[in-house]
Amino acid sequence: MIKEAVLKQVLLEQRELVKILPEYIDRELLKEISFLIKLKHIVAITGHRRAGKSVFLSQIIDRYYGIDNIYYLNLDDERLASVTLEDMNTVIEVLYLLFGRKKVIFLDEIQNLAGWERFVSRLYNEGYKIYITGSNAKLLSSELSTFLTGRYIETEIYPFSFREFLTYRGIHIDDHKNLYKTEVKAEIRRLFDEYLLTGGFPEVVKYKELSLLRTLFSDVITKDVVGRYRIKEVRTIKEIAHFLISNAAKEFSYNRLKNIYKLGSVHTIKNYIDYLVATYMFFELPKFFYSLKEVQTRTKKIYVIDNGLINAVGFSPTPDTGRLYENLVFNELKRRKKDVYYYKDRQGKEIDFIVQDKKKIVECIQVCFNLEDEATFRREIKSLLAGMEKFSLKKGLILTGNSEDRIKIKGMEILTVPLWKWLLSEDI
Repeated sequence: MIKEAVLKQVLLEQRELVKILPEYIDRELLKEISFLIKLKHIVAITGHRRAGKSVFLSQIIDRYYGIDNIYYLNLDDERLASVTLEDMNTVIEVLYLLFGRKKVIFLDEIQNLAGWERFVSRLYNEGYKIYITGSNAKLLSSELSTFLTGRYIETEIYPFSFREFLTYRGIHIDDHKNLYKTEVKAEIRRLFDEYLLTGGFPEVVKYKELSLLRTLFSDVITKDVVGRYRIKEVRTIKEIAHFLISNAAKEFSYNRLKNIYKLGSVHTIKNYIDYLVATYMFFELPKFFYSLKEVQTRTKKIYVIDNGLINAVGFSPTPDTGRLYENLVFNELKRRKKDVYYYKDRQGKEIDFIVQDKKKIVECIQVCFNLEDEATFRREIKSLLAGMEKFSLKKGLILTGNSEDRIKIKGMEILTVPLWKWLLSEDI
């Protein structure tokens, strides 16, 4: 049990830290979350470590409540490591003694409290408006769906989008006409090249230091995987994580990884990847099938939460701009809340991303850095047309490095758009 004097000190210090808004820009998600303020529902904000969840909470507090009207508790503080569910009554009592009666509470990194869902459920029943954050999708989704069904709304936060990255660098894209001004366009393209390599983790954007991501990678493996799931094969799971980062935007199979790392069963490798995916560091993209069983069991592709991690941690003998483009597109589609798959027909023609809406495929997207090579151009167009015919679509999209064109073939239309421009224009 934590001593009350220590608890008071921690709560006072945490409150002071929340008051000091870091010098980051307002997250775009603030606009989306505004409608949740008046609802009784618990707001669950999930995402990768260091993606900006705590800063986002500070921004919500600053914009909608004010520090004097809320309670704040960060359970990732090592001084609270011994706090148990039974101690939480004392925590609430101390918060009351220090700050008076409040009915809005922010609980940061809630997964560090065993049995947290019962505590949150009780607060909810007592009339509190509750905000929670967490860095473990597996734990949060299980507890939320089991104990708090119908009483919460979940929203995911990602590292900076390209638009947010530009805003932090002092370029505000509020008028699409700006994209065509020569000087602005040149600066945006220069910054896009930086963003493509370093990604959008706020601290990396601020300090321009990729080595921070190597430390982050190690912390996630050690704390959120090895420590949480008590894994004995520490070296093996680190090697698997390195393999996945080094093979971002590529197909993989559980069986192949089981053989590479000489694990006893496919079940073991699947568990390991589930643990890694739960940290929000990786995403599995299934191949599209009309059968749900096939979608769940067939070969998948792996993507990484941020390109910076690929360049800081992954191994590649030569730069692979195409893979970085594809990984960036995947994350933007996730950020836009798209239901995404990849598609490959029996002849091997592949479409990088197809988007499903209400059980219907509504978009086919191909990603190709360089369309200037004639053979590459033909291959990409051929694959995209095959997919468009398969799903009865009249329009298709190829995201490229520089090409911008409108191609009409067989009554269908294909747009080629530079990736940087697509990232800034959701209506393309």
